[in-house]
Amino acid sequence: MKLLFALGISVAALLAADVHPADSEEQLEAAIHREIVTGDLAGAVQQYRSIVAGADTPRSISARAVLQIGACQEKSGQREEAYDTYRRLVTEYADQTEMVSVARTKLDAWSGPRNLKFEEGVAGKVPPGWFVPSLPKDADYLAELRRGEGCHSRAGCALVMVPRNVPRPVGNLMQSFSAAAYTGKTVRLRGWLRLETFFVTTFGIRLPDPEDRAQMWLNVERANRRNGFSDNMDDRPVRTGDWTRCEIVAEIGEDARFINFGVMSIGGGRVWVDDVSFEVISRAEFNATRIPHL
Repeated sequence: MKLLFALGISVAALLAADVHPADSEEQLEAAIHREIVTGDLAGAVQQYRSIVAGADTPRSISARAVLQIGACQEKSGQREEAYDTYRRLVTEYADQTEMVSVARTKLDAWSGPRNLKFEEGVAGKVPPGWFVPSLPKDADYLAELRRGEGCHSRAGCALVMVPRNVPRPVGNLMQSFSAAAYTGKTVRLRGWLRLETFFVTTFGIRLPDPEDRAQMWLNVERANRRNGFSDNMDDRPVRTGDWTRCEIVAEIGEDARFINFGVMSIGGGRVWVDDVSFEVISRAEFNATRIPHL
């Protein structure tokens, strides 16, 4: 009788061990469905947090849930929170090598600007190191790498397009990275832009759309999600098909967390961007730039 009782306890324990991982996996799949299919990011994050808090959740599933929390925060524009979440994953789940590897890749993307000369990548795809905000990073129909003809340099360039059927016709290709290496310094963003305009018919006459323009931009996110420096070239957009060198100079505050920059195509045209640079400059160089834009 005692043997049967002991066997019963052992079987129950084994069954319980099988049930918990299965339950956790089902909860994870439900949360992923809510995030990707339903698009309820806030609700998905709540489910992921519940999975992580579960006392019986296997570490492999908990690590995946933490990774998905970071992904939801990125999609919601909460880059500071996403950065901290990926750091947590690397620190607290070092034994989960696959998830940690993905998190490190995410963190590396925040270490500084990348692929500014468009030397990396496959033509027709979004250039590595760059992304289209609020959309999948393989949204190649909105930004793509080009080689050869049409570029300003020999290495390559990128084409930024405007999505169709949207309330505000703006296409955007950008980078976002940690400001840690640049706090207290002055930086200069440069790039070559040109606008490829389309035409509208007005009383049988084909005229350029006056709303079409290209703009480079840079903004700084400070601690506690406060806004820092911001310039989007609203006062000096590019409206020509000729290659035009653009420049933004910014002083990065001591409490800066992230630096974001990119190129916008506004209106119905397409914007070409090439030979981008991002560098720290001296005080003398900064003073030389403090001349009103003509």
